[in-house]
Amino acid sequence: MAEQANSKLLEGIAYFEKMLKVMPGDRTTLEFLSVAYEQLGDVEKQRTSLIQLAEALLREKDYDAADAIGERLSGFSETDAQDMVRRIKSVRNPVQLKAVVRPGAAAQPMRAVVRPAGGGALGERAQPGKEGISLAQVVMSAVKAEAALIRDLYAKNVVDASAAEVVQRHLGGLPEATRPFLVSALAILEKESGGMGEKAAVYMADAASAPPIPLQAFMPSAALMKQLPEEIVRVRGAVPFGRLGDTLLVAVLNPLDTAFHAEVERLAGCPCRFFLADPHTTEDFLEKYFAENA
Repeated sequence: MAEQANSKLLEGIAYFEKMLKVMPGDRTTLEFLSVAYEQLGDVEKQRTSLIQLAEALLREKDYDAADAIGERLSGFSETDAQDMVRRIKSVRNPVQLKAVVRPGAAAQPMRAVVRPAGGGALGERAQPGKEGISLAQVVMSAVKAEAALIRDLYAKNVVDASAAEVVQRHLGGLPEATRPFLVSALAILEKESGGMGEKAAVYMADAASAPPIPLQAFMPSAALMKQLPEEIVRVRGAVPFGRLGDTLLVAVLNPLDTAFHAEVERLAGCPCRFFLADPHTTEDFLEKYFAENA
């Protein structure tokens, strides 16, 4: 099993390394590679990708995220890693000073990071019931979002009328929500209209800038999975598979649903980066995880 996972992980790394050549300094690609190299145990490549990621974050002026990567790099003794840590601090400190004290202006309070009620420390399970979220509500919200997705895919000529009707029929005939089950237009397309599913996946990955993730290459982590309520994970197929500093890496089946992404960040209590997952792989991943963590 471990050898198979490593094989899939190497396939994913090869794909993202090619993508990095096409889009040097791409943040999402570097985030994946740094996590993948860490899981593979390739410390040198992990360090290199973290340094490149820090460069990208500084260019984007995302100083909070750069700080988090700087903390990761501080654990490396190599000169290039320590040079980047010092660079982040040298760029960050003047920014902090300017934000707090401006000539002729009153001091401004530093921005505080507030973790919403649905989130918590890493490994602390989010509890949707405490916020009044029911399974029926999660399923209803998912059906609406996936129906909107298939309408959009049809309007953009990504799927034909026949495939769209099949998805709408399945979404309209779902059973009563007495237990969590996956609600995904992409999953229906892949099962009922294989070619259309592949076409839809390519379109969504490109439109949402959400690279496909080889989810089967990652071992399920209870600490990460507990960042989101079980109902959200099972129904929406949202799978936390990695963490970079304060950022949670999440595989999803509908990367175009920005409202859901905002909800995931609220529940997790931290910023998230979203990747596109394959529905069949997601179902296998979740089945394995919940069987082992019943």
